Amino acid sequence: MRKILLVGLGGMGKVHYLNLRQLKDRAVVAAAVGKGQADRETAGSYALPFYETMGEAFRDMPEINLVDITTPSFLHKDNVMEALSYGRDVICEKPLALNSSDARMMFSAAREKKLKLLAAHVLRYTNEYNVLYRLVKGGEYGRVLDASFTRLSQVPSWAQGGWLFDKSKSGLIPFDLHIHDLDMIIGLFGNPVNVSSYARRSKDREYDEYLHVIYEYNGFSVKAEAGWLNAAIPFTAVWRVVFEKAVAVNNGNEISVFTWDGKTITPDISYEVTVSTGINIPPTGWYYQELKTLLDVLSSSQEAPVKEGEVLKELEILETL
Repeated sequence: MRKILLVGLGGMGKVHYLNLRQLKDRAVVAAAVGKGQADRETAGSYALPFYETMGEAFRDMPEINLVDITTPSFLHKDNVMEALSYGRDVICEKPLALNSSDARMMFSAAREKKLKLLAAHVLRYTNEYNVLYRLVKGGEYGRVLDASFTRLSQVPSWAQGGWLFDKSKSGLIPFDLHIHDLDMIIGLFGNPVNVSSYARRSKDREYDEYLHVIYEYNGFSVKAEAGWLNAAIPFTAVWRVVFEKAVAVNNGNEISVFTWDGKTITPDISYEVTVSTGINIPPTGWYYQELKTLLDVLSSSQEAPVKEGEVLKELEILETL
């Protein structure tokens, strides 16, 4: 049984708490660390002991053996290093760090202390990803000829304090938004042989609003677009993969595989357990499956689905965009 210290009580902290509460056979959230009255009130609403520092929490609850970090991106490095210094395993929300050199330092510190550091890239744990992974690796419909991924959002003005719009704190669209698709692309196809990109912004913006990336592989390419758009559009996360004998399409609600012989296959991507997120994502099984798997990894010798080398490669690529 893992006893968890939840560090960060914003939107993603609430998501993790609500899902971990469904995994009481594996773990329990024992306490929370946060800053300010809003975090204190959130902890109170969950009946969690509240602390302003990890040190205070570990002093009162030395039995805590896992730290789950869901703070803003620019705090991840310091939070992870502090948790490791106290000898605790760590789960950290994406991005693990805002540059690859910091991430290397974090992984190195975990190895030196014989602790586990797991990066939480939720889409790798979804049924949608697993369906596409089987199509790509199984070869039933031949080789991949082309692929495209789209992730678009209205400008995320909900971020407290506006930290998302500060490159030094969020990494902007590459590290906050496109990272999801890049993680799937690396997991599906491996490291690209070449990467090219362009970005666009409105005249009154101080950051790029739209990003287009082309990942070149031997025999095919993968196109990806991501944007925080100045438009009241619904959140859009879709993909299409062209095989020699089929086209697989995720329209955001379901996956359809259109085959060479006229069939349309609709794989089951439903979830046995769905949990309300408390944020602008409908109830889903994504985070439940992610955290369940990560807890299983921590209690065994198995390797995490998102590997250290993949995390580092993704950060190296994101640094160039």
